Amino acid sequence: MKKLKFYNLSQPIEMGIPIWPWVGAMQDVVIERMLYHERDGKQSAVFHCKMHTSTHMDAPFHVIGTGKGIDEIPLSSCFGTGVVVDMRHKKKWDIIGPEDFEKAKPKIQKGDWVIVNTGWHHKWNDHYTYINHYPGLYKEGAEWLVAKGIKGFGITGGALDSPLAHAPLSKIMPWLDAEYKRETGEDPEEKWPLYEPAHYLLLGNLIPGIENVGGEVDKVTGKRVTIAAFPLNWIHGDGSMIRVVAIEGLNL
Repeated sequence: MKKLKFYNLSQPIEMGIPIWPWVGAMQDVVIERMLYHERDGKQSAVFHCKMHTSTHMDAPFHVIGTGKGIDEIPLSSCFGTGVVVDMRHKKKWDIIGPEDFEKAKPKIQKGDWVIVNTGWHHKWNDHYTYINHYPGLYKEGAEWLVAKGIKGFGITGGALDSPLAHAPLSKIMPWLDAEYKRETGEDPEEKWPLYEPAHYLLLGNLIPGIENVGGEVDKVTGKRVTIAAFPLNWIHGDGSMIRVVAIEGLNL
């Protein structure tokens, strides 16, 4: 049997990682040691956080009230042949659209998992830049992926959709609304009037979406690999933290 190579495509889970910046309070990672070696001779901890922390998979129920929960995503949808495409040339606020996917190498085929490497995982420790400036999807790119019939999608950025695709941006992310107007002289709510269209299109068509891909993704960029990304069996959950793995040498 050919030797397999495994690559971690996941970001760490710990206190102090980037948190999606809605107005108001947001749950941080809290880890409480209940048993510990110095006193008890063993370790046991309680872990508090959102399921949308670090590298995670969104369920349709996350954005669609009648959508399927994370436990209802078929296991077959969480494993399969995939391509890791290079979008590291994309800059701040760039939209990844149909023309980018058409030119992508390896060529995206029906039934593929598609992982997009924007290079933004290297900005993980620069929280403001990581969350507010990454290149992402909008309606047209998501429509292309759905029409292509892909199996799943992941991206090295804060969300499936562009950070600008959160209208009304002036209410949801007012600092970003002000920054965009200041830098471009345009109104983001006029240019990007739809709220998370990629979420609705991908998840609404039962295409799992993974946010905050990272880790060793650079090592497999430009390659066709096997992708494994299994969520927790949380009954009708809205999402799940996951460990995304790329495997070389496994011919499906």
